[in-house]
Amino acid sequence: MSKGYVALALAALLLPVPAVGQVGHDPAHSPFHPITVRTGVTLVGGYLAGSGGKVGVGPADGYLAGLRYDMRLTGPTDLTVGVTWNRLQRMVPHPAAAPDAQLTGPVRQSVVIVESGISILLTGDKTWKGLAPYLGATLGLAFGQTVPADSSGFRIRTKFLSGPHVGLRFYASQAVFVRLEGRLLFWQLKYPTSFFETPTGVPDAAPLLDPAVNSASEWTAHPSLQIGLGFAFRL
Repeated sequence: MSKGYVALALAALLLPVPAVGQVGHDPAHSPFHPITVRTGVTLVGGYLAGSGGKVGVGPADGYLAGLRYDMRLTGPTDLTVGVTWNRLQRMVPHPAAAPDAQLTGPVRQSVVIVESGISILLTGDKTWKGLAPYLGATLGLAFGQTVPADSSGFRIRTKFLSGPHVGLRFYASQAVFVRLEGRLLFWQLKYPTSFFETPTGVPDAAPLLDPAVNSASEWTAHPSLQIGLGFAFRL
């Protein structure tokens, strides 16, 4: 899946949703129906895109799979907790090498994301013809797998992440639903001092990052699209 497809899908989720009022509808024939089950588990899959940073060593562009749990707090507000395994890729830096050999790859890097978030249902605690659009925000941690080929000192260990999300649930019944969700996650890369040092023994070579114009840290953005099959139940 390309970044373009991810962007188009996220844009589609942002299209206007039907008004949530029920004025003028006979309750017996209303398109609005209450959501009576307040908890659910969803199996999710999808794609996480985004930037690898100025050098390209940050992980991005790969498929994901995971599990999430939703619990209604009050009214139209849901609490979500979840975990996803993301099979991403990145470049491997070699700061001391000649300019044409300072980056190799890409190589695979797995990232596990543990997150929690709040979602607000735009149709209140009801569905409109089975649809329940929502928006919210996510906070979490990303844990990066070690890449043995990288000896530069750059690591993706534990990264704080946050960002907004927008989604749509379709209830085939009170017990089964399908979820489509777009996210925009942000996390920070931190570069070691080796990225700013001129390669030794290489005349007129430039460092990976120019210390005059680049800082030792950089925030990167990662659009993500997820689709899932959910099962609602009563505790």
